[in-house]
Amino acid sequence: MAELAPPPPDDPAPAPPAARRRAGDGDLDAALAACAALATRLAALDAAPDRAAQRRALLQVAPVLQAAGVALAHLEAADAPPHDGAGDALTGLADRAGLDAAGAALALQYPDTPLMLVAADVDHLRHVNDTWSRATGDAVLRAVAAVLRAQSRPQDVLARPDAGLFVVALGGPVSTTRALLVAERLRAAIEGHAWAALGAGLQVTASIGVAARAPGESLDEALARARAALQECKRAGRNQVRARA
Repeated sequence: MAELAPPPPDDPAPAPPAARRRAGDGDLDAALAACAALATRLAALDAAPDRAAQRRALLQVAPVLQAAGVALAHLEAADAPPHDGAGDALTGLADRAGLDAAGAALALQYPDTPLMLVAADVDHLRHVNDTWSRATGDAVLRAVAAVLRAQSRPQDVLARPDAGLFVVALGGPVSTTRALLVAERLRAAIEGHAWAALGAGLQVTASIGVAARAPGESLDEALARARAALQECKRAGRNQVRARA
């Protein structure tokens, strides 16, 4: 039997469990230290003797709170299960192939029911990458994925088929009115996320398009309408929801 060739230099072998554990321990130590510093600042705030002292103490809390948020975000990323090679490596959601497969499965399960698609595109993602960093942009995409998970049902399919585009395929019979309500809930949850934890002054919104794939229609056709709807949102000022029949 031929021996397997070692991985090339630009494709390093996965870190052994002990190495991953040490990296995770570093993130844990940083998160614990940041939270301890925050607790100290909050204690000083509680002990402030007057309103002027309270104001000074509050101003000292803000940077420590932001540092704690960043440390906790890093800890959450380090604690994520290793990617198994399937789906989107950055967010853990399905990729385009996974979305196609899930759409086909839903079409077989509900052959006479339209499949409602919610397509969300992160507003000004390039600006985030240019102003903060590419790493911050990646953290934003992971956070959006987490928001979508928290706001979705087990039967829904979540995917990131392209760059800043996310798609939620609503499993089961769902009306257009209901899909619009879901899309608005997702939009509000993304806007209301604690983005400052990833970067001072950072605020993220999303434009969301809704479309229904009719029985027998291709997924590409329905996705094109959902994309057209979210482009209408962007032309109208972004951070809103629209639908295309």
